[in-house]
Amino acid sequence: MVLLELLSMLEILKMQTLIKDINSSDTDIIHFTLNGIPAKAMDYDHSICIGLFFIERKMISDSTIYSISLMLTVLEDTQDFALQLKSNYWWLWYRHTINDRSNINDEGQGLSIKLNKLNELVDIFNSLTTQLKAPKKRILGEYKIDVSKVTV
Repeated sequence: MVLLELLSMLEILKMQTLIKDINSSDTDIIHFTLNGIPAKAMDYDHSICIGLFFIERKMISDSTIYSISLMLTVLEDTQDFALQLKSNYWWLWYRHTINDRSNINDEGQGLSIKLNKLNELVDIFNSLTTQLKAPKKRILGEYKIDVSKVTV
């Protein structure tokens, strides 16, 4: 599988218009930004796994993460996606399996479609976390409300 060598993975990533700031100084992981969001890619010989920074752990409830995880496993279009908690940050991962019969340009185009989907998923999931800025008010004359962030 010549396509899955690190150099080929780097070539495929460089073809993507959403990917910028590629850093391949690590031998196993390529760091980059996907549409301005920190991301990384790893080569697993049978596929390329791409992780996209999703959200800080404290910014989203466990029940929301549970619901998102269920959705990812149930929907056929998202079964190659998964969430991972690492260093108090949630990452959304996508597994891109390379077809041995395709050339590097075909793989690049296929990956481009999936990267757009990955970016859209992060946007959708981030919309589940809403920031509210409420003015401080007295409730029953005793307590103040200072709601800065609410997770759904």
